[in-house]
Amino acid sequence: MGKHIRRKHVFGKHVLGKHLRGLLVSLALTVSTLAPAAAEELQVAYAPAAPPPAARGSEGLFGTAESFSSDIAPFYKWTEVMSRARGEISGALGPCPLGVSEGCAPRQWLALVASLQGLDLRAKIERVNAEINRYPYVPSQLNWGTANHWETPFEFFRKSGQCQDYAIVKFMALRAAGVPNELMRLVVVRDLAQAVDHAVLAVYVEGEALVLDNQTDAILPASRIGHYRPYYSINEAGWWRHAPARATAIAQAGGSAVPR
Repeated sequence: MGKHIRRKHVFGKHVLGKHLRGLLVSLALTVSTLAPAAAEELQVAYAPAAPPPAARGSEGLFGTAESFSSDIAPFYKWTEVMSRARGEISGALGPCPLGVSEGCAPRQWLALVASLQGLDLRAKIERVNAEINRYPYVPSQLNWGTANHWETPFEFFRKSGQCQDYAIVKFMALRAAGVPNELMRLVVVRDLAQAVDHAVLAVYVEGEALVLDNQTDAILPASRIGHYRPYYSINEAGWWRHAPARATAIAQAGGSAVPR
């Protein structure tokens, strides 16, 4: 897998698949502060999300066809972790003293967000990816006694975590540094090479989706990654269902994707 490859997946074998399949079936049926001086910046960074931008070309993430919905309520793992994360950030009274983890902000979080100030978008994502990927992969089962707990950034810095946790802390750090919500998505994928479910962060830089992945330090365009098949992608404004582009085009033409 190359020298940059880390632990393989985050959700526990087949756990996400079961959760996601049930979620998609139900969807188909119903289709603080970092420091006192930074308080105002955080309020801006976590302001209500803007609608997603216009589609960038005809092809979606990882070569798929995308359909968008603003209804993220069914994705309770995502909405709940976003709510908890914002609460922890706004409720932090200052940096955590040694041995204290409640009501304060981890010093690693404060240092990371401060280091992003003044950088351009490409430099921000490179800094975030390199910094967060230094943390060891720790399965949710070991940290939380359950296979699929989604961590806030503060929890991640205390315990490290699984792949969705890497993606979440990268998303939240970039949001705190002023990156617009509409330029980012957490993407839940099937890793075909390892036959496991996985999660990454996609960030659009000058219209191109770049992938921040805990399995590699390289930041690659989604168009160059052939072994990931996205189930869905999501941000604060909505979510995207992904389908193979060829199958979608055939269906729209009234045909069948099944070979005869």
